Amino acid sequence: MTPKNRAQRFGIQVQLRYRLNGNSKWWKGTTQNISRSGVLFLGEEYAEPHTPLELSFMLPKEIFGARPAEVVCKGIVVWAERPRSEGILPVLATTISHYRFVRA
Repeated sequence: MTPKNRAQRFGIQVQLRYRLNGNSKWWKGTTQNISRSGVLFLGEEYAEPHTPLELSFMLPKEIFGARPAEVVCKGIVVWAERPRSEGILPVLATTISHYRFVRA
């Protein structure tokens, strides 16, 4: 995929929660950027590429409209960077394959 074909990314920093492989435990994270096809975020728990996951985050009213909306989506980790030192969070890049909006 060339840069021309990539979905436009928006530098939106919002809190999110995610869980790996359908586990019941949710981890916290913060988005770095979001596009229609994926999310780049810092998270509490590292995940290997090809790991399925579920994400949930709120889009602010400035993005979605009159009221904030929760986005619940499924995807797969496509890239991940382990922390290089203590106190640094892992970086995860995921696809968005299925999503739905839940009005707040």
